[in-house]
Amino acid sequence: MTIKTFYTAILFIGIISINHSFSQNIDSTKARKYFTLFENFEYENVNLAKKYADSSVHYALRSKNPELIGRAYQYLGWYYQDRAIYTKANTNFFKSLSYFRKAKIDQGIADAYGNIGNSYFDMGEYQKSLDFQLLSLEQNEKIIKKKPKGYKRHTALQGEAYALHNIGSIYSAIGMYDKALEYERKSMPYEIKSGNTEGEAISYTMFAFLFDKLNQIDSAEYYFKKSLELTSSTKDRDNYSTALQGYASMKKSSLTRKEKGVMLKEALWIRRDLKDKNGEGQILLDICETQFNSLSKDSLSKLFRTINTLLNSTYELDFLKVRYYRLYSKYASRIGEYDDAYFSLENFVELKDLSDEKQRAQDLIAGDIKQQLLNKNFNDSIQIENGFAIERAEHNEEINKIQNVVYLSVIGFIIVVVSLFIFINSNRRKRKLNELLSEKNELIQEQKAIVDEKNQSISDSISYAQRLQLAILPTTEEFNNYFPESFLFFRPKDVVSGDFYWFETKGDVVYVAVADCTGHGVPGAMMSVVCSDALNRAINEFKLNQPGQILDKTRELVIQKFEKSSEAVSDGMDITLVTIDLKKQHLVYAGANNPLCILRENEVASEEKHSLIEFKGDKQPIGRYASLKPFTQHSFELKKGDVLYLFTDGFPDQFGGKDGKKFKYLPFKRALIEMQNLPMLEQGKLMEQIFLNWKGNLEQIDDVCVMGIKM
Repeated sequence: MTIKTFYTAILFIGIISINHSFSQNIDSTKARKYFTLFENFEYENVNLAKKYADSSVHYALRSKNPELIGRAYQYLGWYYQDRAIYTKANTNFFKSLSYFRKAKIDQGIADAYGNIGNSYFDMGEYQKSLDFQLLSLEQNEKIIKKKPKGYKRHTALQGEAYALHNIGSIYSAIGMYDKALEYERKSMPYEIKSGNTEGEAISYTMFAFLFDKLNQIDSAEYYFKKSLELTSSTKDRDNYSTALQGYASMKKSSLTRKEKGVMLKEALWIRRDLKDKNGEGQILLDICETQFNSLSKDSLSKLFRTINTLLNSTYELDFLKVRYYRLYSKYASRIGEYDDAYFSLENFVELKDLSDEKQRAQDLIAGDIKQQLLNKNFNDSIQIENGFAIERAEHNEEINKIQNVVYLSVIGFIIVVVSLFIFINSNRRKRKLNELLSEKNELIQEQKAIVDEKNQSISDSISYAQRLQLAILPTTEEFNNYFPESFLFFRPKDVVSGDFYWFETKGDVVYVAVADCTGHGVPGAMMSVVCSDALNRAINEFKLNQPGQILDKTRELVIQKFEKSSEAVSDGMDITLVTIDLKKQHLVYAGANNPLCILRENEVASEEKHSLIEFKGDKQPIGRYASLKPFTQHSFELKKGDVLYLFTDGFPDQFGGKDGKKFKYLPFKRALIEMQNLPMLEQGKLMEQIFLNWKGNLEQIDDVCVMGIKM
C-alpha cells in the first residue's frame, strides 16, 4: 500500500466515523423529542402515546446510548402499565433496569427498581413488589447521602417519597393498615414541601382507603375530598378517577345513591378515555353493586352485557369474573332466569375457590412479612427488609444465570439436530423449492390484488364521506353574500374533519358557528354530521333564536342521539356560536369551551391601534358532562370596522417551532392584533402561512378552523 493510499483510507474512515457520530446525535435528539411528546399525550391520546413510546425506543436503540435506551423502555413500560397490560410493563421495566445499570445511572436504577415493584404489585406478587420497592428506597437514600444539588437532589427525594408511598400500598394490600399509614405519613412531608400536588393527591387517596379499612369514616371522607380537590385542578385523571371510584364505593359514606352514581359514571368515562380496561371493569362492577336495586331490568341487562364483553376481551381481567358471576347470579334470579342463575353460581363457586387459594398464598406471604416486622422499630425493620431484598435479588440473579446456561445448552443441542436434519434433506428441499416459490408468487399476486381492492374500497368510502361532509358545510359564495370582507382557514388533519363551520339566516339575523367535535378523520366527521343536524333542528324545528337556548337544545338532541346505544358515549362538541342582527348591528354570543375574539379600533390614540375583546364560553361541552347547566349568553353592540374571530383549538395546540412546543393562545391572539392592517383575504393567507411555518416537518395533530368576519 502506498502512503497516498494509506492516508486516503484514514481520511475515508474518519469521514465515516464523523457521519456515524452525527447520525447518533440526531437519533438521540429525536428520542428525547418523543420522550416529551409521550409525556404530553400519556393520558390525553392513547394511540399517540403508544406511537411516541415506540418511536422513542426505535431512535434510542439507534443512538446506542444506554441511558436513553433505558429511559425509552421505561416510557414503554409506563404505557403498558397505564393500559393494565402488566406483564409487558414488567418486561420493559426489566429492560430499562439492564440499560441503566450498563450506563451506571444511579437514579435510573432507583426508578427502574420502583417501576418493577409497581408492576409486580399490579400482578398481585406482593413479596417481589416489596423487595424491589425496598431496593428503590435504599438506592434513593444512597444518592441523597452523596448530597447532590438542584434537580438531582429533588429527583432522589421524590424517588424516596414514591418508594415510601409504594411500600405503604403493599402493606395495605396485605392487610397491615397501621404499617401502611406509617409509611404513607413518611412520604408526605417531601411532597407538600416540593409542591408535588400529584404525589400529595395520591397520598390523600391512600389515606382515605386506609381509614376506610380501619372504619374511621369521617377521616376517610375528609381525605377523599382533599384528593378530589387537588386532582380536579391537575392533569392527573388517573388518580382523580381512582378517588371518585373509591369515595363512591365506600359502604358507610354520607353520599346519596344518586351522588354515588354520578361519581362512578364520571370515573367510568375517564377510564374508558384512558383505555384502562381493568379500571373500567372494576367501576362497572361497582355501579352494579351500588345501583343494583335502583336500575331497571333493561339497564342492568345492558350493563351486564357490556361487562361480559369487556371481561372476555383479555385474560388479564379474569380476576374480576368472581364478582361478575356473583352479581349476575343475583340478577338472573331477580328476573326469573333460574338456569342462568344456577350456571353463574356454579362458575362463581369454582372461581371463588381458586381466588381463595391464591388469597391463602398471599396470606402466607403476609404472615411471613408480619412475623419479620413484629415488635421492630422503623430503622431495624428497614435493615432487615433490605437484607432480605438484596439476598433474594442476588439469589434470583444466580438462578437466572443457571437458567441461561441451561437454555443455551438446550438451544445449542437443538441447533445441531436441526442443522443435521437440514443437511440430510437439503437436496430434497431444493427440488421442492422452485415449486413452492412459484406457488407463493401466485399467492402473493392474488393477495396483492385483494389488498389493492380493499385499499381502493376504503379510499372510495373516505372520498364519499368527504362529499357528505362538504354537503353540510355552507358554500363560500353563500357566506360572502352576507360578509364580503371575511376569510376562512379550514385545514382538516385527514381527508375529513371533526371541525366544521356552520351558517344559517332568518331575515336580518345571521347565525354563524365554528365547532370542534371529538376526534378527527372519519369518526370526527360522523360526529360533525350529528352535531350540525342538531343545530339545524334547534333553529328550524324548535324555532329557537337565542344562542344559549340553541346550544341547550343542541346538547339535549346530541345526548338523546347516543342514548340509543348500549355503550356510554361521551363524545361531543366544543363550539362558538353567534347571532348577528345586521340591521341593528347587535351580536349575541354563547360558547361551549370555545371563546369569541373581537378586534376593535381604538378611538383614543395609543401604542396599540386595536383592542382585543374576548368572550369566554362555558366550561362544559355539547354532550355528556358531570354537571350540566344552561349556557350563558353575552350581548355586544357592534361598530363598523369590528372584526370577529371564531376558531377551534387546533391552531393554538399545534406543536412546532424550534423546540417542538405548542403554539398556544397568547401568541395566537397577538398574531390577530398584528394583522389588523391587512385586508381580510390577506389575513386568511397569512394565518395559513404562520401555521405551516410553525408546524414545519412535524405532524399536524388536530383539525384547524379559523374564521374572520369584518363588519
